[in-house]
Amino acid sequence: MTEINLSNVNRLYTVLLLKSDERHGYELMDRIEELTGNRPSSSHIYPFLSKLVDNNLVEERKDGRKKVYSLTEEGEDFASEKVESFGEVIEASVLDQVEECENCGCEIYSGGYEEDGEIFCCEHCAESA
Repeated sequence: MTEINLSNVNRLYTVLLLKSDERHGYELMDRIEELTGNRPSSSHIYPFLSKLVDNNLVEERKDGRKKVYSLTEEGEDFASEKVESFGEVIEASVLDQVEECENCGCEIYSGGYEEDGEIFCCEHCAESA
């Protein structure tokens, strides 16, 4: 199998969108534009889809005049692997922003309650401390 590079956001979204449902190429382009605000060109999407088909990660079928693309079982595994690895990257970028509640020790990713310079997950924990 050829190495599939997902360093391009359009490629990443293509795989993630196919993980959620089968789609035709222009539908992928429309959804990527909705998500990113930038429309990928067909010269970016279709060669990548062909590469995925060539590597047995995606299968294509005719639906009238359109080709519809869906992940194969191997493609599902590939997509899940990529989701997990990107999840690890996001988790690592968020970890330094996580606070710990001074009372119960739970992790506070967003919000929280601050009292007298201490961070709590909620007002109840602040009162209990």
